[in-house]
Amino acid sequence: TMELKGTLRGHSERVNCVAWSPDGVFVASASNDETVKTWNVETMKKVGSLRGNSLQVHSVAWNHDGTLLASGNSDGTVHLWTRNGQKMMKKKKGKLVFHFGDAVLSVAFSPDGKTLASAGRDKTVKLWGLSGQTPVEKGTLTGHSKCVSSVAWNHDGSLLASGSWDG
Repeated sequence: TMELKGTLRGHSERVNCVAWSPDGVFVASASNDETVKTWNVETMKKVGSLRGNSLQVHSVAWNHDGTLLASGNSDGTVHLWTRNGQKMMKKKKGKLVFHFGDAVLSVAFSPDGKTLASAGRDKTVKLWGLSGQTPVEKGTLTGHSKCVSSVAWNHDGSLLASGSWDG
């Protein structure tokens, strides 16, 4: 059976998404208070408060080795954050314009960490290559008639699933 270990408090508004780091030591949380917070679940302490999002943060995801954290925002951007050891750096690796003014509702790294997918209110899924120093747009997936609210890769990155408000 599951038992409550504790409650992580620190956001001033609702939390929209949480994600575990691959090593299971950290949890990141995305909130309407325009921040992403990172928590060490072994100590139950906040280790970082990532600011720079201009509106609500809807989604957060770690890459395969926990060195990058992506956040999807209401202004249509995705921010990439770097981690230095156990402390989150307060500097962004980059800000990507993904959905041109429409909220990014979900973000997901491929299992190898080389591609980032984002789902938006603009009814699309955007793909970005992360192999180089600068992210490169790989394409836009269409086909939904309403907001795309979720994206998830399969175990080997050969398939990407998307969920939408179109049912």
